Amino acid sequence: MREAVRTPLLAGTALLLALAATACEPAEPKQQTAEVRTDAQLLAKCATLPAEVESVHWTYRTLGVQDSRVPGPTDHALDGIARLTPDEATRLRETATWTPAPADHQPPAELAALLDHPVPTWLRTPVLDGQSSSGAAHFLLDPGSDTLYFWALNPHCAD
Repeated sequence: MREAVRTPLLAGTALLLALAATACEPAEPKQQTAEVRTDAQLLAKCATLPAEVESVHWTYRTLGVQDSRVPGPTDHALDGIARLTPDEATRLRETATWTPAPADHQPPAELAALLDHPVPTWLRTPVLDGQSSSGAAHFLLDPGSDTLYFWALNPHCAD
């Protein structure tokens, strides 16, 4: 008779352990699409562009889990593409030495869709990299379209 009692007890324990294990699995991250903004004045509160632009498209998104119940800081990412005026593009190209950038940083899909063509190689310059401190924007240039790609992690946005 003892064995009859142990079997349901063992089965119940196994079921509880299985439920506990699945309850602890991390939730699938939510894929978020950021709103593409075009307001240059609002962008100026978060990043200073190194040249005058004709137009700008940018996103500002929260990284990580959106509804985290763990207290602490939240990371934010700023990404954007800016079409330079022809004079400013020439000035920027001539005032620095530009070299191919590693392909590890590309515009997010929302912004890449706005480019006239795929950019095989973005160019970077130490002149602009040297100005990038924590929270400051980083810059890459596509000389074929005079487009500047910029991004920052946790930019210091003025209110």
